[in-house]
Formats: sequence, C-alpha cells, structure tokens
Amino acid sequence: MMYLAFWFVGWLIMSIGYYVYKVYIDKDTKVNKKVHAWRAFWAGMSSWIAIFFVVSFFIVGCMAMLDDWVENKLSK
Repeated sequence: MMYLAFWFVGWLIMSIGYYVYKVYIDKDTKVNKKVHAWRAFWAGMSSWIAIFFVVSFFIVGCMAMLDDWVENKLSK
C-alpha cells in the first residue's frame, strides 16, 4: 500500500512539473492549457522513471558545466 501512495505522489509531482514546464517555461502555444493538463496527467504515469532520468541528466549537466568552468580557469 505504501508503494502505491509513493507512486501517486510521484505521479502528482511529475504531472505538475510537466504542466508548469510546458505552459510557463517552454510557452508552448500550439495547444491550449487543457490539452497540456491532459498530457501532463498521462506523463505522470511514468513518474519515478522520469524523475530519475531528469535528476540524472541534471547531475551530468552540472558536472559538464563544472568541468568547462575549471578548464576555462586553468587555461588562463
């Protein structure tokens, strides 16, 4: 039962994050907000898998930016 509750929390987090990204950050105006809400609902199904990949890509991106920053500082 606890796993199911944990998954629903992830579904809610992923759905809200997807909706906020598509409507307010990406400003996708090809479809209206209702369609984005529907797509966010279905994207939330892959919640913890998607959150894992987003966090992984964020960590790798930060490491790449840190590497570039250190190389720029050392080359001067």
